[in-house]
Amino acid sequence: MSCTFETLGNASIQVCENGRPILITDPWLVGTCYFGSWALDHPMDERQIANATGSEYLWISHGHPDHLHHESLDLMKPGQKVLVPDHYHDEIAVSLRERGFEVTVLPYRKWVRLSPEVEVCCIDNINQDGVIIIRAGDALLININDSPIDGEVGFLRGLVKAHPNDKTYLFALCAFDADMFNFVDPDGRSIVGPPEERKPGVVWAVARKAAMLGVKNFCCSSSQHIYVRADSVWANPYRITWPDIQKYWSRPEIRLLEAFVTVDLATGAVTRNHPSQTSDESQITDRCGDDDWSETLSEEEWGRAEAFFHRFEMMWEYMDFVAVTVGGETRRFAKPGGLPAVPAGLNLFVPRHSLLETVQWGYIDDLLIGNFMKVNLTNAALYPRFTPIVAKFGGNAKVFTRAQYRTFLWRYYRRNPIGTLQYFCSVGWGHVYLPWLRKMAEAIGVKPILKRIYRNMLGDPVGR
Repeated sequence: MSCTFETLGNASIQVCENGRPILITDPWLVGTCYFGSWALDHPMDERQIANATGSEYLWISHGHPDHLHHESLDLMKPGQKVLVPDHYHDEIAVSLRERGFEVTVLPYRKWVRLSPEVEVCCIDNINQDGVIIIRAGDALLININDSPIDGEVGFLRGLVKAHPNDKTYLFALCAFDADMFNFVDPDGRSIVGPPEERKPGVVWAVARKAAMLGVKNFCCSSSQHIYVRADSVWANPYRITWPDIQKYWSRPEIRLLEAFVTVDLATGAVTRNHPSQTSDESQITDRCGDDDWSETLSEEEWGRAEAFFHRFEMMWEYMDFVAVTVGGETRRFAKPGGLPAVPAGLNLFVPRHSLLETVQWGYIDDLLIGNFMKVNLTNAALYPRFTPIVAKFGGNAKVFTRAQYRTFLWRYYRRNPIGTLQYFCSVGWGHVYLPWLRKMAEAIGVKPILKRIYRNMLGDPVGR
């Protein structure tokens, strides 16, 4: 028996046993996503698409359209077996069954055999993401794509230690553009810094994660996309490419695997499937998807937009207003009771069509991640009080009120109390306390030296 995996691009990984396609993860095979903003870095060929559609099992980690890609699912066979995490809300599983797929919800941390040589284990989490761990022969593949692993590190390290060989692989996001970073001033002018400003820290952080888990091989995942809309193509220089990863990788004991390769898991041999890592820029268009930035909203449509934001009751505990600018017209939706003297909120500069699609289906992450919409922040931040509440808890888990949130939280705490606490401690440190410390350090003029000390404590190659 021989097993291989092939990285097809973004989060799609093809696992084969004796040449037979067993499992394809998060199949995005054709077309675009995020309202036409993202395209595949390297479009797939007929062989790759045939293997994906011919796989016995599909794995769908979560609901982002580069993972749950409807145009690609239309290519799959009726009755094909789909594996999904045990997410808090069953919307994904139900929708896939309605499309005619045979859906299995994988239980938390339980191994399920798919073939004589391949078995899988799933970790779903409070962020409404999913991690899949694959045993293929005597190799271990940990595919976290763009999921956090706070609270699960001990479990994953234990699995890695149980495979005392070089056949342990981590697949993880290495990017900062796969989230909203199109920040602007009140007049809509960009305040995004230079592309190289954040790239080293992102690569170092992923390298630390691989070292923390103890894996011997790293392969970038969820990151091979190119911006093709006329209003998002500006973001392409901010993508972290293969040369960037090579340049900043800080853990030489962990082998780097480039994207778009086939790996023989028996020997570790790597075969390139493309002659170069250069993105296919022929996909870039002069269009803005289905949007026309000059279109305005009717009064009825403004009402739908306001009702959409007011649905997220928990958000209004932290935000005083959400403003929306469409076609040059701005409306401000305020929390009940009026605004304080120093209000906190944000203004979204967004085209009509994509906004109304978001209002209809409820997934604001699709707007944020596309990076054609612009965001102006006023005494506020997207994390941890806006994006998680509106996109993760509200959009994905259908949790809108504080009472619903308590039930939601208890589900995860009951199952893994220490892990849940670790998750919230990590969120608090990364999005509340560390930004505050940075701000204070900058105010008193010691930020550079403290940053250097902190990076050295983490083991990053600062100044080397």
